[in-house]
Amino acid sequence: MKILRWQILIVVIALIAIGIILIGYQPTILPGVEPVIEPTSGGLYTEALIGSLGRLNPLLDFYNQVDQDVDRLIYSSLIKYDDRGIPWGDLADSWGISQDGTVYNFSIRPNSVWHDGEPITSSDIKFTIDLIQSEGMPIPEDLQAFWKLVELVIIDESTIQFRLPEPYAPFLDYLTLGILPQHIWQNLTPQEIIDSDMNLTPVGSGPYQFDRLLSEAGEIRRIFN
Repeated sequence: MKILRWQILIVVIALIAIGIILIGYQPTILPGVEPVIEPTSGGLYTEALIGSLGRLNPLLDFYNQVDQDVDRLIYSSLIKYDDRGIPWGDLADSWGISQDGTVYNFSIRPNSVWHDGEPITSSDIKFTIDLIQSEGMPIPEDLQAFWKLVELVIIDESTIQFRLPEPYAPFLDYLTLGILPQHIWQNLTPQEIIDSDMNLTPVGSGPYQFDRLLSEAGEIRRIFN
């Protein structure tokens, strides 16, 4: 019996010691305060895609899933949705909606820049939507028809206004499209944009910056961001 009691005592002491160690490794989080996750630079992200790359341009990727998957890393949109379906600002710092649901004002995040260092302004947003509204771009008909009903007004360099003909609850869903840099594309016609080599050297503002392509036998095999 003495041996058994010693064995039990040793087990209890061991469990207590383990408990103390585990408690010591738990992060201290105050009630109601979310932990802050700091971004880090460096590291390697690899993603395998099935299919062929066409053009790295968010206005030309509607019919190519591979292009879409890469563009979401290179380009930013006004807003994005999290895994719970809640919208949050990407380029947008904040936004407001009129009481009748027909006017949306968006403010762009301060100091937002393109990957080449140029500032992002309201003109870039309007330029992108103007391209969607224009003839000659391979935009799905229903999407183009919708945007032709929306009026855009530049309030200032960091504020843009969308005016809808009537309230439309899902409007925020349409603001997840990638934004193009006006200073890169503004002097090209829709057909020139479609045929441009710049579609393979994209300049965006997303979390990953384009570096180079790797091709084999005339086909693009890898994209380095």
